[in-house]
Amino acid sequence: MFRFIATTPGGAVNTFPAVVEDFGTALKVSAPTRLFEGLKYRTAVLETPLLTAKEGEPGYFFFPTNFGCGFVQCLFNAKPDGEFLSWLSAMPVCGLCGSERAVFVRVEGGAADARFVVRKAGDTYSISPRFELEGEQPEEDLSVFFYRMPNADYSEMARLYRKYQMEVKGCRPLRERAEEREALRLAGEGPEIRVRMGWKPIPTPIRFQTEENEPPLHVTCTVPQLNQIIDKMQEAGIKNAELCLVGWALSGHDGRFPQQVPTDPRYGGDREMKKFIARAQRMGYQVVCHTVSCGAYTLADNFDLKDLAKRRNEKGEYYPFSRDIYKAKGLNGGEPYAVCPQRAYERYAKEDLPKVRALGFSGLHYVDELTAYVPEKCADPDHPVSRKKAQDCYRKIAQLSRALFGGYQSEGFMDFMSADVDAILYVGCRSKATSAVNPLFDEGIPFWQLVYHGIILSNPIAGTVNYTIKDARHRLLFIEYGGRPVFYFNSKFGPARNWMGDLDLYNDDEGDIEKSVAAIKEGCEEYEPLKYLQYEFMDKHEKLSKNVYRTTYSDGTVVTVDYGALSYRVEKPDGGTIVKELK
Repeated sequence: MFRFIATTPGGAVNTFPAVVEDFGTALKVSAPTRLFEGLKYRTAVLETPLLTAKEGEPGYFFFPTNFGCGFVQCLFNAKPDGEFLSWLSAMPVCGLCGSERAVFVRVEGGAADARFVVRKAGDTYSISPRFELEGEQPEEDLSVFFYRMPNADYSEMARLYRKYQMEVKGCRPLRERAEEREALRLAGEGPEIRVRMGWKPIPTPIRFQTEENEPPLHVTCTVPQLNQIIDKMQEAGIKNAELCLVGWALSGHDGRFPQQVPTDPRYGGDREMKKFIARAQRMGYQVVCHTVSCGAYTLADNFDLKDLAKRRNEKGEYYPFSRDIYKAKGLNGGEPYAVCPQRAYERYAKEDLPKVRALGFSGLHYVDELTAYVPEKCADPDHPVSRKKAQDCYRKIAQLSRALFGGYQSEGFMDFMSADVDAILYVGCRSKATSAVNPLFDEGIPFWQLVYHGIILSNPIAGTVNYTIKDARHRLLFIEYGGRPVFYFNSKFGPARNWMGDLDLYNDDEGDIEKSVAAIKEGCEEYEPLKYLQYEFMDKHEKLSKNVYRTTYSDGTVVTVDYGALSYRVEKPDGGTIVKELK
């Protein structure tokens, strides 16, 4: 019923019988590390008929995709043959739902190196957990749990996984943590307002930058303009918000990482920045900033080849490598090398984040990409790191941020550090996934929110940033998925970098600031009667008809959105009702 199929780099295949332990409602299926001793395999795939279905059968698969689409549903209807490989190291769960054969799947041992292969071949659908061994010995037994849940839907499976996260992985309710940390309570009860202060050209015209050839900085917001923004916020009656400054340090957004300080003098410098932060805090606003720990440019004053993640070539030589996702074009600062996760924590975070804190920043500190970027392995003999150890290092950066600033936030839906994350900028970059993305995707589902709403603050997707100036469908998605408002000044910074949409907030002059603050104010007013839901779990999500979806919370609140009528309805347990129609 279960077998592991291991493939060598040369294509040779070996099949191992799996070890199966039956716990009644669950099966544990594993491959002990001894099976791989002395052998080098590229991948190991677990195959089982429990995760197969015939075209036309009732039910559906759900599974994680990538940062863009989050979780999706795949019905067993007529589709062309195809294959999809999910995001490596992301949320290691999937399921077959809506039939007597319903089963929830959770990868445990080897989860850091796991992903799912989803296939439609002929009249058969299948999902297979796959482990990326890359020619190395597994550091632990590979194991996958199968939970028998007849006729269960993805909401029931999400509740089971939430229970696991809270009882085993250390997640705690937002309500409890907010009572202990004022910074978290304030963040949950108001919007996040990000301000991108400046950037260099992207794609970069110069891949290896020096102080002599560095491209010019495009300044979009100075410290005096930051003061104008908070003045207008006060005038508008916005009493609580967290400002997150992006590109505030030398050379702007992604300009010289992992160098974090000082404030770029073209914005006003450290002295003026400190004065602004103190003033904003006196006005009731938290001020945090955006830093980067996982990449490095040669331009940085703390760049060191010894700290980079290394790969090993066929000759056994070690060499540093670029972060592959940006390899073709480079980033603002040039060629972005991958930093060894161990050195990212032990050197860069521990040395530099206290310097950032000394400027006065306090709140949910933002370290970019740590839950939206596959953790790098490092083969350097001085600091070797597996993906599992890399995850532990990233968790330590989050924990350090919480200790220094009061909290931690990032982006994406990788959940290996969910016990240490307070907020997610956006869970994914798309909303309702369609066959235009992949023919196997029927529709996006809020599986992440069903697990983590009430534990982690979040905004659904990149498209719901600045949602009050977006179309009605984005606004409805924000309500359906239980979002915390996120607004962004200058979110657009290049034709290929406008993933948050073409509508933006600006601070070029007083009129722009007033218009932008009005959009924020509208979001605050809509959020005020709904913010209590951030402390409740999302217990059920249902599609009632083609355009109508219903979300039910743990306190009994029911939210129904209608994409046809462009309206939503909130029914509270005390009998109160909110009905809103959007133009």
